[in-house]
Amino acid sequence: MTTNRAGHPPVTRTEPESHDLKGNLGYFHLVFTVVAYNAPMVVFLGFIPVAILLGNGTGTPVTFIVCGVIALLFAVGLVAMGLRIPRPGGFYTFVTAGLGKRLGLGTGFLAILAYYACNLSAYGLGGGATQSLVRDVLGGPDIPWWVFAMGYFVIVSILGYLNFDLSANLLVIFLALEVALMIIYIVAVFAQGGAGGIEFDSFRPENIFSGSLGIAFVFGVGIFGGFEATIIFRSEVKNPQKTIPRATYTVVIGLLVLYTVSSFTFINAYGADVVMSVLSDNVITASTESVRQYTGEAGYVAASIMLITSAFALMLASHGIAARYLFNLGVDGALPKFLGRAHPRYSSPHQASIVLSVAVLIALATLISMNMSGDAAYAVLAGVFSYMFLILLVLASLAVTIFLFKDHSQPRRATRAAVCSGISFVFLSTALVLATGNFTVLTGATGWITPTVIAVIYLTILGGVVAASIYRTRRPETYQRIGRYEAVVTREIKTVDSDRA
Repeated sequence: MTTNRAGHPPVTRTEPESHDLKGNLGYFHLVFTVVAYNAPMVVFLGFIPVAILLGNGTGTPVTFIVCGVIALLFAVGLVAMGLRIPRPGGFYTFVTAGLGKRLGLGTGFLAILAYYACNLSAYGLGGGATQSLVRDVLGGPDIPWWVFAMGYFVIVSILGYLNFDLSANLLVIFLALEVALMIIYIVAVFAQGGAGGIEFDSFRPENIFSGSLGIAFVFGVGIFGGFEATIIFRSEVKNPQKTIPRATYTVVIGLLVLYTVSSFTFINAYGADVVMSVLSDNVITASTESVRQYTGEAGYVAASIMLITSAFALMLASHGIAARYLFNLGVDGALPKFLGRAHPRYSSPHQASIVLSVAVLIALATLISMNMSGDAAYAVLAGVFSYMFLILLVLASLAVTIFLFKDHSQPRRATRAAVCSGISFVFLSTALVLATGNFTVLTGATGWITPTVIAVIYLTILGGVVAASIYRTRRPETYQRIGRYEAVVTREIKTVDSDRA
């Protein structure tokens, strides 16, 4: 009887090759894909001004540094666990390994809902931004936002059906343009000395601890969302044991530097003594007007266009991640098995992608029938996603901590990684408590909507727990497969046996 080092039950079956996703993602493709999912231009133009206004004001850059360090601590544990559990499935797999199959399946259900909400929010943002570009910048007709959103939907649905290598190439191009424009803006502000000379007020204690630290912390954690996506593309990455750790650390450190510097630059562009009043007057256009002031009309138009490409990159990346969660649960039989079939030619999760596209189309039709604007849809859905993602981080950090403390293969390394993950768990749990208390601020939802949405989120996790319990009694083979265990471990055992032979 064969068992793995973690003591799991023996492997009794293998997966057909149709359940294997394949790709050729290298280090740079993976980094650019994940950072593109983080949507830097969206964060810079829309997220950072709101974080400054509602959080701790001019002390925001320090908040980003602290939250970046927390993300880095979590990444240490995430990478260490990934090396010990080389399976696809993302948080679904890791929570299963650390906290059990019931909570693991609940995490899988929540991840699908979270990235579905993220995907929808991107359509609202992209549609609204394109409407504004055509109407306000180019002087064209006032075309409804959903017309553009539907156009993007068709493109994303087609690309989602194909091998992800094509999407990754597009994401590389879009991200390169975004980062280039942000660097040009940063250089321009520093070269011109900002509003009244480059000042370091952001690092003074009275500014760091000003405003609402709770809200600041929630927003700070939110801007690092996406770095965990490195593990969901595991099956499509070249040499994942080396590529994924390098890419994960690169993404976290890169985002930490980019957002800290860009927020510090934005504050100096207006001046630490003026920026809060500017944001209070018009938080929506403050960043784009700053780009216009320091880079000219060409930079302003470019920023408007890059906001759209950044939103499109978010559509593409979030679609890919959500489809892969559906695929992984389909492979395990926790969801209908047809979702777990890979395309024979493109090696893509084509069935899962089609189902996701249908679900997105239904939701977009619902938003249109409600006469909701693209910007409003983005604001609400992005906030709801941020809250769900924070729950995923809390569950994953706890699972990683527990798993690594129990690992005896390399006790010293595992313990160090577990401590790092445990520290991040404490901070992330604190952020979740603060986010729950400030759910209205985070999402804009009011009245009965707030408790209803929160209830749906936690009932989704409970639904996974209940489903796993039912599978254990009525479909034990399905229960055994939860967490993408058998397929990967079977192949690993075959490889080891072949090497020994």
